[in-house]
Amino acid sequence: MRKSTVILLHAGYWLLYAVVVSLLFVLSNETPELAFREWEDWLTILAISLLTGSISFYAFYSWLVPRYLTTQKIQKFIRWGLVVTIAITGGIIALIAVALSVLLSVVFENFFLIRLSVSDLQILFIILSLIALVNGILGTTIRGFITWYTDIHIRETLANKTLRTELALLKAQINPHFLFNTLNNIDILIEHDAPRASLYLNKLSGLLRFVLYETQADLIPLTQELDYIRKYIDLQKIRTTNEHFVKLQIDGPTDGLLIAPMLFVPYLENAFKYATNKKVSDAICIQISIDETQIRFQCVNVIDPGKTGLDTPGGLGNDLIRQRLSLLYQDHYTLTIQATENEYRVTLLLPVKAHELSAH
Repeated sequence: MRKSTVILLHAGYWLLYAVVVSLLFVLSNETPELAFREWEDWLTILAISLLTGSISFYAFYSWLVPRYLTTQKIQKFIRWGLVVTIAITGGIIALIAVALSVLLSVVFENFFLIRLSVSDLQILFIILSLIALVNGILGTTIRGFITWYTDIHIRETLANKTLRTELALLKAQINPHFLFNTLNNIDILIEHDAPRASLYLNKLSGLLRFVLYETQADLIPLTQELDYIRKYIDLQKIRTTNEHFVKLQIDGPTDGLLIAPMLFVPYLENAFKYATNKKVSDAICIQISIDETQIRFQCVNVIDPGKTGLDTPGGLGNDLIRQRLSLLYQDHYTLTIQATENEYRVTLLLPVKAHELSAH
C-alpha cells in the first residue's frame, strides 16, 4: 500500500474519531444545543480522548502488532496489550490530576476536572481504559489490514513477475540452439563412448525435468539448484576437451536450506555465452559459499573480443532479475556487477535465514 494512502487512512481515522467524540459529548449533555457553549469542557474532553486514543493506537500499531502478533506470539501480545492499556490509562489520569487540573483551574474558575470525586475518577479510569482498549483494537485491525493488503499486492506482483521469469527462462535455457548442440554432441558420443553418452543423456533429461517442473515452486531445496548447476555445466563442457575451462567451487553446508529457483542460472548462461574461447583455462570461475547467515554466489568470466553486454534478445535481463530479487528479498540481498573490457563479475548475496523462515 502506498505511503500516501496510509497517511490519508490515518488522517481520516482521527478526523472521524474527533467527530464521534464531539457528538458523544453533545448527546451526553443535559442540554445538547448548549453543549458547545461550554467549549473549554469540550476541548478538554477532546484533547484527553485524542491523547489516550493516539498513544494506545500507535502502541499497538507500531510496536505490539509487528513485534508479537505478526510473529504469532499471541499470548505475549494479549498480555502486553493489557499492560499497555492500563499503563496508558493510569498515565493519563496522573497527567490530568497533576498537570491539567492545576493549569486549567487558573484559567477557568469553574473547571469541571477540579471538582471530580473519587468515584468520578474511577468512572473516568474505566472510560479511558475503554478508549485505550478500543483504539488498540482498531490500531491492530488497521495494521492487520494494511499488512494483508500489502502481502496480497506483493504476491500478485510476484506471481506476474514469476510468469514473465518462467517464460524468459524457458526461452533462455531451453532454446533449440542449446538442445540441438547438446543432442548432436551426445549423438556423436554414442558411436565412440556409449556409456558416457547415456550419462549425458540422463543429465539432459534431469535438467529438462527440473526446469519444466521443479521451478514451479516458490522455494526449492538448495541441493536441487546446485545439482542443476552441475548438470548444466557438464552439458556445456561436452563441446570442449579443456577440463579446466570451467571451475566450480561449492563450500559450506547445503542440506536443509531453501532457495528461489533459477536465481543463479541466468548469470551462468551469460558466462557461457560470452566466454566462447574454450581453450582458455578458468575462463569461467563459479564460487558458491554457504554459511549460517547467507549464500554467496560469484561468477567471473572472461569476455571474448566482440562480445559485450548482458541483455540480448532471448536472454534474461538484469532489470528483470533485480525485480525478482527485490520481490523475494526486499532489501535483504546484495547484487554487485562489475564489467570491464576483458572480464564480467557477478556477486550475489542472499540471506539463508529468510529462506528458513519463509519455509514455515
